[in-house]
Amino acid sequence: MKNRFKQRMILIRNRWGLSNSVQRCRESTVSITGNLIGTTVRVRGRSTVIIPRGSRVRDAQILVQGNDNRLEFGPGVKFTGTIELFGDGNTLRIGKDTKIAGANFIVHGGTKVEVGPACYISTQVDVRTTDSHSILDSDGIRINPDNDVYIGEHVWLGRMVSVLKGARINAGSMIGTMSLVTGTIPANVIAAGVPARPIRAGISWTKDKPGRDV
Repeated sequence: MKNRFKQRMILIRNRWGLSNSVQRCRESTVSITGNLIGTTVRVRGRSTVIIPRGSRVRDAQILVQGNDNRLEFGPGVKFTGTIELFGDGNTLRIGKDTKIAGANFIVHGGTKVEVGPACYISTQVDVRTTDSHSILDSDGIRINPDNDVYIGEHVWLGRMVSVLKGARINAGSMIGTMSLVTGTIPANVIAAGVPARPIRAGISWTKDKPGRDV
């Protein structure tokens, strides 16, 4: 009985609480049973947003604009930051028990961002599938198309990391503070630099006492 009452209060606060603003159009599918505080959600178009029970969203700005977009959090996700799915056919999935302390996700052009379970993403992190503008060759053909981003299970992104279109970070790896990821990072390495390169292999990390930023 107590748990049901608590969940009911969370749903009421999500929808009508003074600290939150949730707006959706009639064509959209929005299921928010997680805990929202200080969060704005705008869904415009025939798209889907799922924030399940057990997840927690704080001080976030979420904009989904277009058709056939999908934003899905796994259970236990903790998220602070901004999300923008713009255009048609974009997807952002964040896996179970991933903690995001302050990241910016920009997903455009019918692309996908997959973030695996049990990841730690620190503050001022930028993940994007687009340059947000077109670069054309002399024949008018775009030479910088948007591209997917993949972040595997149990990945740690340090403060102010940028993950650009086409990047792939495999499971168990750590990316050092202020690094720029543009290509593929192998599993279980520490990578750092601009662009990021492996500097130590065969590592593992634990989320015990992960530090203030994550």
